[in-house]
Amino acid sequence: QQQYSAWSEEGVDPFVMWLSGLHIPATYLAAVVQTTCRLKKWALDKSTLYTKVTKMVDFSEVDKPLDFGCYVGGLFLEGASWDHKESRLTRQQPKVLVQPLPILQVIPVEAHRVKLQGMLRTP
Repeated sequence: QQQYSAWSEEGVDPFVMWLSGLHIPATYLAAVVQTTCRLKKWALDKSTLYTKVTKMVDFSEVDKPLDFGCYVGGLFLEGASWDHKESRLTRQQPKVLVQPLPILQVIPVEAHRVKLQGMLRTP
């Protein structure tokens, strides 16, 4: 909560953004891309987001923000499970409908630099 108070009062971004708590999370993610594009002098229309699942599950495990991009939390999986040891999706466990996802790194990148071999492309 201290991070959100500092964000609203002083303009200091929280280390981990609780994405589920935002009214329109896409606008926050768009702002992250725009900020990085301005700092790195990239073309906004040729930039995209790359996500990486971390091993961290609690917001308190993040001790500093990313230089470019952000950490997001508060996301859940439905119809699948997350294997923490292998860092991959697995089959949904019986009678477990919803499972929390670990904290994600959201990293703005130039679209032509993204290599998606062996990755699942999602919207």
